Amino acid sequence: MKMEADKLKSMTVAGTAMKVVVLGIGRGVSEDELTNISSAPVSKNVIRVQDFSSLSNVTEQLRNVSCIGQ
Repeated sequence: MKMEADKLKSMTVAGTAMKVVVLGIGRGVSEDELTNISSAPVSKNVIRVQDFSSLSNVTEQLRNVSCIGQ
């Protein structure tokens, strides 16, 4: 998984580097795996929620971090 994420992060689209944002849902998700997959800064590009019903709580955060130029 990390190799694929590293390959994706090294790509560009129209001169803009790809950014990998990860969403961990539930307690069983490995923090190390999320960190290894996401682009830096991890504090912005790793988002965690307790369960699927909590997704509505991070909608704005996902929108902000996933838009180009953020």
